[in-house]
Amino acid sequence: MSSTTASAAAPPQPSSRPQPIELVVGSPYGIDDWLGGPAGRYDFVFVNNEGAGAEVYLEDPATERIYLEVEHFGRGVSRAVTASVPPGTYRWVCITDYTIKYSRPVVVTGAPLPHDVHGIIPVTGLDLRVPINNYVAWITGQLPTLTRQVEELRDALLAGDAAAARRAWLTAHLTYETLGGAYRAYGETGDDINADPPRGVPLADADFAGFRKIEAMLWHDRPTATITPYAEALLESVGQLTDELALPNAITPIDMGRRAHEILEDALQWDLNGIGDAGSQTELATVDANITGVWQALEPLRPILRKQNPYLDQTDEQLRLTQQLVRSHHHDDGWVGLAALSVRQRAGINAAVQHSVELLAHTAAILDPRNATRDRGPITHD
Repeated sequence: MSSTTASAAAPPQPSSRPQPIELVVGSPYGIDDWLGGPAGRYDFVFVNNEGAGAEVYLEDPATERIYLEVEHFGRGVSRAVTASVPPGTYRWVCITDYTIKYSRPVVVTGAPLPHDVHGIIPVTGLDLRVPINNYVAWITGQLPTLTRQVEELRDALLAGDAAAARRAWLTAHLTYETLGGAYRAYGETGDDINADPPRGVPLADADFAGFRKIEAMLWHDRPTATITPYAEALLESVGQLTDELALPNAITPIDMGRRAHEILEDALQWDLNGIGDAGSQTELATVDANITGVWQALEPLRPILRKQNPYLDQTDEQLRLTQQLVRSHHHDDGWVGLAALSVRQRAGINAAVQHSVELLAHTAAILDPRNATRDRGPITHD
């Protein structure tokens, strides 16, 4: 959720809509220019006359859920927002870097809306600290396995066994793709481990590094002795992950909230378009590993999501069906390459992954770190 409502859907737009309601975020009482009306869809324009870094929420104080938000916007800046507001009693909450103010009660009347509107209880960075620590611990626990697998890849290259090296490459690469690094979450170290193949150049000779460079050389029959230095460098980069994950804020709250969504979004953009492949034609294996990575990223977040996400069960079921569909293209002799699929098969996989991404967007919206509005004491108004 950005500067929009927390609703999952909105009613059709009428052909003629009223002028937006202008609300001024300013002293001394915050927003008191709109205090209610009939339930439905509203267009607002917020004008910040208060100060730097303003945020605005339309909150139900009884449930602590917000139904509209305007993220950080500076003094003199205007923001246009559309919101679907169900019946209820709310308040405007206006937060800046140095103050928090509340409006008089905002009363919205009428029948329930014909579509679901689910408010969000703000999740703070502190709320996400334990999930982050648990997720980092899980990733750290996988690194010894990844290290051993990369060592096996290097050893096969040293032995001059290209077939064994290809098998070891795939095993190690898929382990890495489960760690949430599929969309370059680890910065420069992530690029050293799994940089995307450059486009428009012979990949086996291109200047890049990591798994994809080794893939390009292996599947273009380069001598194993020329590939070995890249495996040594990969092993060193994997070793750096342990040190980086031990640093404070190695994974930030905003990263944690978006991770599960962006892993599959990245797979849809790169792997299912064939852009990530450097010769092995194991795109579907990568997508399967990415889905496993999504499961792992969601796991420490479930205590929050069970309370907040009405689509969690639907998301789980869609992920299960998507992974089942992807795995149907894995046979005893290996994975079917993306190019070998029929148009209908590719469309089916794309649609399943896209549906998963759409459902995971609810998780990303819920977990986007916000300022808490609860336990603030009495409401200030005139």
